[in-house]
Amino acid sequence: MNIESISCVYFSPTGTTETIVEHIAPGISPEPPRMIDITKRGGRKSRPRKFEDEIVVLAVPVYYGRVPEKAVPWLERIEAERSAAVLVVVYGNRAYDDALKELCDTAELRGFIPAAGCAFVAEHSYSSPEYPIAQGRPDAADLNKAREFGNMVRQKLEGIGSIEDLSAVEVPGRFPYVEPENLNMIKQARSSVALTPETDPELCTRCGECADACPTGAISPEDMAATDRWECMICFACVKSCPEGARQMNEPGFKTAVRGLYEACKERREPEFYLG
Repeated sequence: MNIESISCVYFSPTGTTETIVEHIAPGISPEPPRMIDITKRGGRKSRPRKFEDEIVVLAVPVYYGRVPEKAVPWLERIEAERSAAVLVVVYGNRAYDDALKELCDTAELRGFIPAAGCAFVAEHSYSSPEYPIAQGRPDAADLNKAREFGNMVRQKLEGIGSIEDLSAVEVPGRFPYVEPENLNMIKQARSSVALTPETDPELCTRCGECADACPTGAISPEDMAATDRWECMICFACVKSCPEGARQMNEPGFKTAVRGLYEACKERREPEFYLG
């Protein structure tokens, strides 16, 4: 099977999923891929193009064991014909639960043949100097494995005659998918508590980096201290992007939960590949 065109669709608030994709793609094809970034709200407003006779990398971070809610509506509008999907999930060293299966199922429903899947580890969104969870990942070893995975995908596809000869890969996960209980608790709590990162006015220089980084437009560009609690997805893109460290989550219960997460995620997890 000739690989003539490759596209990469990714949702990457803190940039780590994008980094993994950038290292997988060259292994699949030496041709520069078409990069489709659906991280920002504006990028998800456009109607997805129809993919025909292509290899498409679909990549998302894992939030609460699932594909991020904000990415799902766009992914569910994709159309594909005679195209193979390479599925990528990136998680913060805890577990990816049913996210890879959910992404695989979505791809099949939209007309793709899932050719391969993988799960990579990246620094957890809630990682901090106090509680470093998978700090610095993806590291050099991860990126080497991303390139290796891309090469493995290319070899698999070049070993078949045509897309009609490709069988869908099986990936781990359950259906019904895991219920995102922590996310549901946060949504319920927001009726009385904001549960969003807050801005320290003494540190904030009003540079606007946090508002620009926010994938949902939850932070007001005119007033960086104003955050829409119902739009905030707690991805911590604002926290990671602030050059002054002015954005932090100060809710005591949240900090306790992160401490427990840190204790549970100390053991290094390695990338996992599924190629059938």
